[in-house]
Amino acid sequence: MSAIVEELTIEAAPQRFRGAIIKPDEIVQWRAYEARVKPEVGSLAEFRFRQGTFIMQFEVAELDQDENVRWNSKSPPQWAGSSVTWQLTPVHNGTKLIFTHDGFAQVDEANERTRGAWVYFLASLKSYLETGKGTPGTPPGFK
Repeated sequence: MSAIVEELTIEAAPQRFRGAIIKPDEIVQWRAYEARVKPEVGSLAEFRFRQGTFIMQFEVAELDQDENVRWNSKSPPQWAGSSVTWQLTPVHNGTKLIFTHDGFAQVDEANERTRGAWVYFLASLKSYLETGKGTPGTPPGFK
């Protein structure tokens, strides 16, 4: 597996969706315990999990108005050089998301755990946008 690609439709407008993936006060509702993000290209986004013991960092690489958001991974080390892209397309009942995480330096069993984590977080994001309640934190099975 060289890329993780997930597609889903969420009953929320692209503008609302975009806010949920770039605003710290919204990210903590579905993903991490703490989020430090500036919605500016070139800024460093930092996400803390497990009450701050696990940290992920991404450079904000692209912010197209209500269409694409792309982050380039800086850490963890096995993700360095990879990128995460959120491609948003309006549809009649909300937003179609094509989520991609690609550019892994090495393809191994950790990629399958990464896929599982993204599936968990995307379900949390969908729940947050549709019901107001997500499940932020560490996915089940991660230590």
